[in-house]
Amino acid sequence: MKKLKYLSIVLAMTLAFTACNDAIEIDPKDEIVESNALTSVRDIEDAVIGVYAAISGSNLINWNSRFTDNTRKGVGNRGQGVQVHTWSINSSTGDAAAMWNNMYLVNNRLNRVLDVIDGIPTENDDDINLIKQLKGELLVIRAMSHFDLARYYSTSYTNESELSVPYIDYTVVLEKPSRNTMGEVYAFLDKDLNEASALLAGSSSSNIYITPDLIPALRARIALYKEDNVSAITNATIVINKFNLAPNGEFVDIWTDDIEDEVIFKLKRNPGEGAIGTLFTASNGDIFFSPSDEIVSLYSDSDIRKEVYFSSDFQEVVKYPGTSSNAGLNDIKLFRVSEQYLIRAEAYAKEGDLVKAAADYNKLREKRITSYVNESFANLTEALSKIALERRRELAFEGHHFFDLKRTGMDVDRWEVDAAPNPNSILLNAGDYRFTLPIPQAEIFANENMVQNSGYTSN
Repeated sequence: MKKLKYLSIVLAMTLAFTACNDAIEIDPKDEIVESNALTSVRDIEDAVIGVYAAISGSNLINWNSRFTDNTRKGVGNRGQGVQVHTWSINSSTGDAAAMWNNMYLVNNRLNRVLDVIDGIPTENDDDINLIKQLKGELLVIRAMSHFDLARYYSTSYTNESELSVPYIDYTVVLEKPSRNTMGEVYAFLDKDLNEASALLAGSSSSNIYITPDLIPALRARIALYKEDNVSAITNATIVINKFNLAPNGEFVDIWTDDIEDEVIFKLKRNPGEGAIGTLFTASNGDIFFSPSDEIVSLYSDSDIRKEVYFSSDFQEVVKYPGTSSNAGLNDIKLFRVSEQYLIRAEAYAKEGDLVKAAADYNKLREKRITSYVNESFANLTEALSKIALERRRELAFEGHHFFDLKRTGMDVDRWEVDAAPNPNSILLNAGDYRFTLPIPQAEIFANENMVQNSGYTSN
């Protein structure tokens, strides 16, 4: 029994990182987690750790960085990521399929745990509380993974009648689910987060696990995409009132994992696991992708982020430096309070309160820029433009810029030098079908109920 349980966790991790199987259509024999393998509170706890371990995190950063105008091909690039960087995307593109596969695999594994968790015998109040906490954590992960899927594979975030992704709240064995609408996905997200909120009350404060603080942070992010400004303000405020921005001199320590300031939730990475920094520079020093000249130009010399994010010659992204023995190995920060300031600033601006919007914008910038002088917004257009630019600076290489361009209807518009040697990859117009990823070809073949996104052919 124990051997089966631990083998199942290892299998989940292996499948998640290789992304070689379709998680929705996975055959029962490929997953060894069965109800009789999870019989105790300890079994459930171990299985939940396996779910955490299977979350990629790097997939989002990979796509966001290479697709957009934040990077250019590095001198050591031998074809890595070029298909995404040049927008040569089709229904068989591996990077697009990897995100689909990983997030649905994680989701199917956590649903298997949720199927049995209420029937697990408990011996005392500590067991009861732990089961409640673990169930709450799984529900938040389910919401988070489905929202990430929706961000990539949905054409619109505000038209709730548009097709989104299947929201799978059950264990899939042979079922062939259809795509839910964006409105239905939002309803499922709300349901899971409401239930999780009651279960997580008073649980652990460690930011390598789901805590109650992540729920308003995720809600604020969802509300921003949905353009529900009131909800965005309300939820971001809850987070801002609890988390402080790091002082200018300590900002670098966030990225070396020496301090936990600002970090609401992160994926813990240990030696031997995927090193996020090697998406940009390999452990042997080969530079796959450099920061674009354009993004480097957006930071003043008095901005601490310029030296924390880029090498002194601006040829390397060094936001994830790792250590001398583990180059590029750092925890992956999925939620930071600085994002919440920018969410609230944008929402305030859209609600017509430019004074409060500027206050949040200035609060963040004064923590990043030496001798900063506060700014004000003359009108909504200026406010949204400056806040968008600040999101690009602050959240660079964290997996946001692609979505920001998509949800605000902006082009990917590279400088010529950043597109070289591919002159046809300078401009991708807003609204281009490639801002929405293709449903993987393997999924289309396996599931006749699955509808492909517009612009992609099914071979």
